[in-house]
Amino acid sequence: MPINRRAVLTTFILSLLSSLAFAQDGRIFLSKDSGTTWKRMDEGLPQKAVVNDLLSVKGIVLAGTQAHGLFISEDQLNTWHASNRGLPKDIKIDALEVFENRILLGSHKHGLFISNDNGKNWFPSNTGLTDSTVRCFYIYETRILAGTNNGIYISTDKGRSWRNIFPNRQINGITSLKDKLYVAGGDGVILSSNKGETWKFIYRKATVHNISSNGAYVFAMSYEAKVFKTNDDGISWLKADSGLPNQYTFQIKNIGQRLIACQWDGVYRSDNNGNNWTKSSQGLPPFKPFKELLITDMGVIASRP
Repeated sequence: MPINRRAVLTTFILSLLSSLAFAQDGRIFLSKDSGTTWKRMDEGLPQKAVVNDLLSVKGIVLAGTQAHGLFISEDQLNTWHASNRGLPKDIKIDALEVFENRILLGSHKHGLFISNDNGKNWFPSNTGLTDSTVRCFYIYETRILAGTNNGIYISTDKGRSWRNIFPNRQINGITSLKDKLYVAGGDGVILSSNKGETWKFIYRKATVHNISSNGAYVFAMSYEAKVFKTNDDGISWLKADSGLPNQYTFQIKNIGQRLIACQWDGVYRSDNNGNNWTKSSQGLPPFKPFKELLITDMGVIASRP
């Protein structure tokens, strides 16, 4: 069969343009003015790396990716290098957290790993953990909470062992407000007023994929592209997405009184507890989604999915 040179050339050009688009778009950005302007900071990251979570530890920033493992920056985001010793080659990293001097890493179907040397070496720590997918972590007083596809696990010994305290539900995010725990799940929001010993549903109208708190309100982000907030244990929920596009809000974090949100078409900010939002994407690639936020001493870090 003769070679269709035009088709081959077209495929090559499309592949080249796709690679160039990834290279131009960037994966990680830094803002030093509370999310108003941004600068690309991803030298050393694979062009197509999907960053699922970010963590800052003692001036080091870690980025967990979808298919390229873990990357670390030790020079204020100027360069990145892989750090996967002890991790499976095909690991998908979903969650990163630090407790005292231990870094915890949650993965998709590979369980939980711990590093005692700032991410240089990793070892599994799954005693009592019966679910191999760890979606999120939350530090609450002296406890570590891990959200999985089979509920919430708790560790009281720095991650050495785990106990399931709320089974049979997918857990997407955990936060706290006024000494109470709030959890985003596949069937709504649940609340614990006694450090995770018992739970009750406070919102069941939609699947909630993430949840956060700025110290004044708890913000729930639903798969239906809605953002709601509460400050009364879920007795009432207020709309908190005016100015956001009718798309998926990945994450909300606060820096001081300002809220910053990752959306499908960029980054937004609010200075009134989420009542109104304004696009805040100067320096970011236009009309591109952003998934993760990290507040550090350097500034706000945002990453793309």
